[in-house]
Amino acid sequence: MKMFAQLRTIGWAAIEGAFLLIVLCVLLDIVIGPQTGSFVSSVAKNATAFLQALPPGVVVGMAAVGVVYALFKARQPR
Repeated sequence: MKMFAQLRTIGWAAIEGAFLLIVLCVLLDIVIGPQTGSFVSSVAKNATAFLQALPPGVVVGMAAVGVVYALFKARQPR
């Protein structure tokens, strides 16, 4: 059971790292512009295309679900 908890912790850390990398690439592309390089530009273009392809309200709905989940987790005793 301890190994599963450790794998889950590592997995969530990897997911958070990937998400932060995507957000950093998008922000660098916005701030610096076309001089950011091919990797940063391609990640930013892919992330932007993905968000534009989603139906309206999906991003807002997912954010609302995340906020509700965070509030629920904060109220649970540890």
